[in-house]
Amino acid sequence: MKSGASLAQRLTLGAGLWSAALLLAGALVLTTQYRNAVHRVDDDRFGAIVDSLAVYADTDEDGKIFLSRTPGDPRFERAFSGHYWQISRVTPSGSEIVRRSQSLFDAELAIDKSILEQANLDRGAAFKQSIPGPLNEPMRSLTKAFQLPDQETVLLVTAAADRRPGDQEISRFRLAVSGVLGMFGIGLLVGIFLQVRYGLGPLYKMEQEIADVRGGDQEQLQGSYPKELVPLANELNTLLGHNKEIVARARTHVGNLAHALKTPISVLLNEASNDKSALSGLVQRQASTMAQQVDHHLRRASAATRAQVLGARTPVHKSAEDLCRTMTRLFASTNISIECSVDDELLFRGEKQDLDELLGNLLENACKWATDRVEVSARISGKQRLEILVDDDGPGLSAAERSTVIKRGERLDEATPGSGLGLSIVDDLARAYGGNLALEASPIGGLRATLDLPAVTRKTAV
Repeated sequence: MKSGASLAQRLTLGAGLWSAALLLAGALVLTTQYRNAVHRVDDDRFGAIVDSLAVYADTDEDGKIFLSRTPGDPRFERAFSGHYWQISRVTPSGSEIVRRSQSLFDAELAIDKSILEQANLDRGAAFKQSIPGPLNEPMRSLTKAFQLPDQETVLLVTAAADRRPGDQEISRFRLAVSGVLGMFGIGLLVGIFLQVRYGLGPLYKMEQEIADVRGGDQEQLQGSYPKELVPLANELNTLLGHNKEIVARARTHVGNLAHALKTPISVLLNEASNDKSALSGLVQRQASTMAQQVDHHLRRASAATRAQVLGARTPVHKSAEDLCRTMTRLFASTNISIECSVDDELLFRGEKQDLDELLGNLLENACKWATDRVEVSARISGKQRLEILVDDDGPGLSAAERSTVIKRGERLDEATPGSGLGLSIVDDLARAYGGNLALEASPIGGLRATLDLPAVTRKTAV
């Protein structure tokens, strides 16, 4: 089954992206509102200055514009301070400056022609614009059109200030908001990760329980789960029960088949043994072959059904030690030394009778060919994999002979007793459990048989 992104990754990534989008939107809204507030404060200050200048402006007897007072901000008195005001008279050809702050010195504030045109149409209107200052600094300005009491003179009063200090304040605020929201974002990610881990905790627990069922620690899921997972747990338990029923039914069918086939074959063998004709000899030989083949395939089918049973587990050292003692008695006349070195924590994920048959065939074969010594050992070879090694100090086999002896019914020495099915049975049984049998040269001089089988890991064995 192809594995995709985990649920934890999906949930964390989805929530993280959504939170990041919200935080970014919040940062944009906050900085925009702050910038507008800074500009609004400037505009209100400009408006107050412009209105006060309009109030202070008047004409004398000669028609000249004069100010009864000037704004009291000292920055208007210092040359090129960045704060300026200017009063212009609207003329038919444009405008002329009639008064300006001392901070402008001999410079002037540029007024857009569009403002002049609108001022003639809309007296009292306020116009905002960005203009260059006396030192070419960026300025923010406010201009209003006023009509003096003589009903003829239209004045344009402008107040302006360098916008860079305000822009710097906006930049500092933007950095502060980014830092604070960035910290909030990190905190949210940590919280999302912890929440996802907590929320998916029952799934991790269910995964462990399923592993325990497969490892043989329990037969069904028994934990307490949230109501959303209870139906799934019930369905899994039903499936486990159904699997056991199917395996039991398959075992029954295999047994029935064995009984149905073995009985007529036994009858044929018995009848043929009472007759000394050539036909009876042929029938006896073929019936014996049939009996061997039936035994072989029935054992294979039986092993395949047992291999599907969840929770089966067998200590390797117990089977190995029992078989070593048995073989020592069987081959007592040969004075062969059988050494067994198997860790008592190693567990085979399968039925004991299958492990006994696997090891028994390999040990019997090793004892037949050994000169003085046979060694049995086992080790963990990978994740949930087990290797059982059977070594002998006999004559060994060439590479070509190793591949031949595993074939069903193949024998290299007809003088040695046996049917030629032993190693074939071992290979078939190992494959039924998803493993295999490998033959190679032994470090002690003869043949090494290596069984690769599924194991119960230490984690699930506890």
